[in-house]
Amino acid sequence: MSILIYRNSEDQLYKIPIEEFEKRVGIKYLDSLIFERPEYREKLIKKSQKRIRRPHLKQMNSWTLALHQKAMERPREDLYYIRWISGYFGYGVFAAQDIPALCYVGEYLGLVRKKRFGKFRFNDYVFGYVAADRETPYIIDAKEQGNFARFINHSDEPNLTSRWVVKDGLTHIILFANKLIPKDSQLTYDYGEYYWRSRSSPSLIT
Repeated sequence: MSILIYRNSEDQLYKIPIEEFEKRVGIKYLDSLIFERPEYREKLIKKSQKRIRRPHLKQMNSWTLALHQKAMERPREDLYYIRWISGYFGYGVFAAQDIPALCYVGEYLGLVRKKRFGKFRFNDYVFGYVAADRETPYIIDAKEQGNFARFINHSDEPNLTSRWVVKDGLTHIILFANKLIPKDSQLTYDYGEYYWRSRSSPSLIT
């Protein structure tokens, strides 16, 4: 497995092994969700399957799967690259080619664990985990282990949309382009109002 990175010093893209990327950025790179405890996965499967029985949610999920299931099963690492922006912003994710509207870009991956009040206040790599459309007491924590999605920065006018989808009984948080994204544009999504309640206001990406 490999990933595209941009070396500012050489003004050039390189494909490097995931093992090398892990050493560079200090994280464990994942290709699927992992769970702090096995029983969390089983509980969330039950919750997801229960919610998805509702006709309107079942229909919505069918539409989402019709659009993105094949891409979810064969994700394309050639769509994006990781690039260092600055000491303030850190890394960002950029389009390695033109990305059409509605194109599946990837899934937000990390360690699924229970929320703990105050513990994750200063963790910038947390995504709320839902069972279909229902909030749960769990989060996806990508601080120490995750994938490229943990490097995507916030924007009030994002070019990516996040959406839940139930596949193989389990809810996944996926990201897809909400408009045509030109090559070399930064990929962004809206972290949401709740995210910023315990953090300073976001800086605008220009």
